[in-house]
Amino acid sequence: MILVTTRDDRVANVLSSKNPHLTVSLMNEEESWELFRNQVFYSTMCPLELEGIGRSIAESCNGLPLLIKTTAGIVAKRERSVEAWEEIKKLLPYWSIAEDDDGKKMMEMLKLSYDDLSEKMKPCFLYLAVFPQYDDIRVRDLIELWIAEGFIEPIQTGRSNALEPEDIGEEYLKELVDRNLVQVVSRRSDGKGVKTCQIHNLIRDLCISVSNNPDNNSNARKLSFPRDDGAHVCSVTSNQSRTCSLFVYGYVEEWPHHIPKDCQVNVLDFKGLNTDEGKNAEYLKGLQSLKFLRMIFSELKRLCMLQSLQTLHIVYNTSKYNMNIERLKHLRHLHSDFEVKLLGASEDKMQNVQTLCYVLLDSKLESFLKNGYFPNLRTLGLQINGHRQLKGMEFSLQLLTKLRKLKLYLAFKTLTLGKIVFPSTLTKITLSGYDGLKSEDMNALGQIPSLQILKLGGVSCIEEILNCGTQRSFLLLQVFIMVRVSSVTCLTLEDGAMRCLRRAIFRHCPGLELKNLPKQMRSLGYNLEFEQLIPPLNNLELSREEEISDEEEEISEEEFLEAEEESEQEYSEEEYLSEEEDDDDDDDDD
Repeated sequence: MILVTTRDDRVANVLSSKNPHLTVSLMNEEESWELFRNQVFYSTMCPLELEGIGRSIAESCNGLPLLIKTTAGIVAKRERSVEAWEEIKKLLPYWSIAEDDDGKKMMEMLKLSYDDLSEKMKPCFLYLAVFPQYDDIRVRDLIELWIAEGFIEPIQTGRSNALEPEDIGEEYLKELVDRNLVQVVSRRSDGKGVKTCQIHNLIRDLCISVSNNPDNNSNARKLSFPRDDGAHVCSVTSNQSRTCSLFVYGYVEEWPHHIPKDCQVNVLDFKGLNTDEGKNAEYLKGLQSLKFLRMIFSELKRLCMLQSLQTLHIVYNTSKYNMNIERLKHLRHLHSDFEVKLLGASEDKMQNVQTLCYVLLDSKLESFLKNGYFPNLRTLGLQINGHRQLKGMEFSLQLLTKLRKLKLYLAFKTLTLGKIVFPSTLTKITLSGYDGLKSEDMNALGQIPSLQILKLGGVSCIEEILNCGTQRSFLLLQVFIMVRVSSVTCLTLEDGAMRCLRRAIFRHCPGLELKNLPKQMRSLGYNLEFEQLIPPLNNLELSREEEISDEEEEISEEEFLEAEEESEQEYSEEEYLSEEEDDDDDDDDD
């Protein structure tokens, strides 16, 4: 028998026999302590007074065997006393383990994985170090940052179905996961793509070390972490291209002093809530090269000057915005917590726009849609305030031939979704804020031929018994989610409806009981999540982000693996073949 070990899942997939290869996960707390104890004390017992601090040191290695072994080697050389080990524990977060001989060998081993990356992927991997230690990294944001930095560029093939940079970024991320350089924290609601990820602190140290190595030719960017009380600040600079990017977690009043002189700014990413809007507006005037911007705004007029902008995140403000986008020819993604009213008079189409979420549906947007102003739009989030606006949209959506994800926030009751002609390309719909959901609406949604994910959040039904699907409706639906849906006590499904359903989630739906779900849903096992609301929900006036939060719709990596294991066992026991499912996943769970 030949035993092969590898850090690359792709190698394991090639070498594996009929059975799946064994994936070694991170060690739990007890396994970490056992490895640490054996490395420090060998065959002797650990003194009782050292066990507590020893376990704490082992736990700080976050389950990575190589790091546990190396840390234990360092501890073994020190005095065996509580005081000495307490001192080691305090220093570990600030101490480069590579300074130790064993640590240097470990870093050299890890660097082999980096050296094996393609030249295009190396800067993408090193860029992961800009995020704070142990931070959950949202994959959507990460890929947009890679694009803003120029790490990923469009493939010029002349074909209409050519891969977009976002698609290439997804493949890059998947390869980093396969190589075990990136850890999956949560997957999208369909269990396919990665939604959030992390890198181990040791991998992060490797990224920083390689980035700041003057002999590193594959990436000219240098990472620095200037001290600023109460905030995490990371500055990414390139001496070669004279560019700079700035990340701020927390409040930094005078952030421009972190930007070197004569540098073009690619990225400004502010995740704090206390930035000074007045000063920010003044600072932004001269940043004509800016490609990625996340910041608090109360007005958007001045943003029209940022003509290189590709991604704009508008956060934490309840104001209604007017935004003229005709000069933002490079814009790809507009993300806003609250609706933006789009303005513009140019007849030139905005070919690059992939995401508009959320935007106000009015006569101007209707005109944009009818005239094909956004021919490559993939994700659209609409705020609809009344019948007048909806009437103009009934036939406009079908003109969006590349639309995959649609989010509707309906601020009125009387509506029939069947009047809307939905694009046949839609794979995901999120419906929020609607107080008049009925069986007729569900049946209309069930006729969308490509729909795979349906999410209902913060809505109210006008029927206690809701028919979720007539015969042969929702033929491709795989995921069904209801969060904070009120005034419904029973769900029904006719034979042949939702026949591909793999996962269902019910959270905080007062009045709905598990026993009143259709048999097709109750039989999903681990893939059915049902959580009743304990305190009554008195107010359904929630923001769109609250209605279906990221935490409520995502699936953790542990849940995903458990569900996959159960599914494999069920298939084996029943011995039947199912149709192959399409693995082309478009969902980013915005």
